[in-house]
Amino acid sequence: TAQAMAAAGWPLLLLLALLVLSPSRPETGDIVLKAPTQVHGFLGDSVTLPCQLQLPSTEVTHVSQLTWTRLGDSRSVAVFHRTQGPNYPESERLEFVAARLGAELWDASLRVLELRAEDEGNYTCLFVMFPQGSRSAVTWLRVFAKPQNTAEAQNVQLTGEPVPVARCVSTGGRPPARITWYSDLGGMANMSQEPGLLSGTVTVTSLWILVPSSQVDGKNVTCKVEHESFEKPQLLAVNLTVYYPPEVSISGYDGNWYLGQTEASLTCDAHSNPEPTGYEWSTTMGPLPPSAVAQGAQLLIHPVDKSINTTFICNVTSALGARQAELTVQVKEGPSSEPPGPMAASTSDNRPVSYAPVANSSQDSQTEVTR
Repeated sequence: TAQAMAAAGWPLLLLLALLVLSPSRPETGDIVLKAPTQVHGFLGDSVTLPCQLQLPSTEVTHVSQLTWTRLGDSRSVAVFHRTQGPNYPESERLEFVAARLGAELWDASLRVLELRAEDEGNYTCLFVMFPQGSRSAVTWLRVFAKPQNTAEAQNVQLTGEPVPVARCVSTGGRPPARITWYSDLGGMANMSQEPGLLSGTVTVTSLWILVPSSQVDGKNVTCKVEHESFEKPQLLAVNLTVYYPPEVSISGYDGNWYLGQTEASLTCDAHSNPEPTGYEWSTTMGPLPPSAVAQGAQLLIHPVDKSINTTFICNVTSALGARQAELTVQVKEGPSSEPPGPMAASTSDNRPVSYAPVANSSQDSQTEVTR
């Protein structure tokens, strides 16, 4: 009896094995509702919310109504009835793209005209069918506004304290733009936001702040603006402007000037913003020696005599004031056998040149100027 039961069970086991080993086939009778999870448009433009019903060739159904609702709203925003046609309870800026009276309602795509910020939200597309019941899909409508971006330097003077040296503004973006800075100069950003001119938009302002110095003048920092409507970030270079009084040094003396030397010269090296407007040469004893002739930033000496044993002063003026440098020359009896070495910005006995502001200068005002 046991052998008979085992023999009878073999066909059933064989059938189960065949079912397990056979490849599975996907269902071909499913109804598919095609709608994107997210759609975006721009303020003032039109945008379409696609929603289409796909039926297998063997499926028979009748769609009686198409309905669009918005999350958080109690009423439908758009309805298309098979016999009554379209109805838009809350807005005249909506229209069905493909649905028509007398035709099969396979396409519920909805167009939104003249987009506003308040149109943003989650929308549900619903097909009411017989005999299958209903099918729905949700699409997130996002409303963008592409911002306009500008960047400019802030004209500053030497303050000794951190101040804004560059300003970057992203105007009228939705959502707000993101601003970052690239700088090799150090510093920090200060960001603020305010409502844009169009409802729902935001203007973002970012200031780059650091302690201004002459080394900062003419250098670049870069404002980087990112926004969801951009294919790639926008980079805006800013050339910084720092106004500062003259920074002065004297070069040209190598420590080996000697009596009877036919010619020599000193150069007054000055940097300022705005540019220097005048150079004045003198000595700590008063006027220049007879053998020294001033020509702007240069002092020409011919010949070198004992009167050149003195401390020369170069006074440089600009719109922001006056500054000076000093250099002491010691003339030797004869040429040196050693090769000359540079003595720029130092005296012959290696004392540093002094940089002293001119007291009570009428031009030492710190009034703001423009380049």
